[in-house]
Amino acid sequence: MENATLDCLKVDQTGVVREITGDSRFISRIISIGLTPNSSFTVLKNDGSSPMLVYCRDTMIAINRKECAQIGVSV
Repeated sequence: MENATLDCLKVDQTGVVREITGDSRFISRIISIGLTPNSSFTVLKNDGSSPMLVYCRDTMIAINRKECAQIGVSV
């Protein structure tokens, strides 16, 4: 599997969350919406502008581009 950050992925790509970096408030918020380490996801929208849409745990999640760069993934 290749390592990247979430903001680098294209529509319909799937992956697994590897790590979440940033301050404790950001990490807590991302985990609370369901994007946790080892969770699988599919990119629904990434048109180069915020927000990205990701489908994870039967939920569509909107994440801004700056935050996506703090989420390490394996694809």
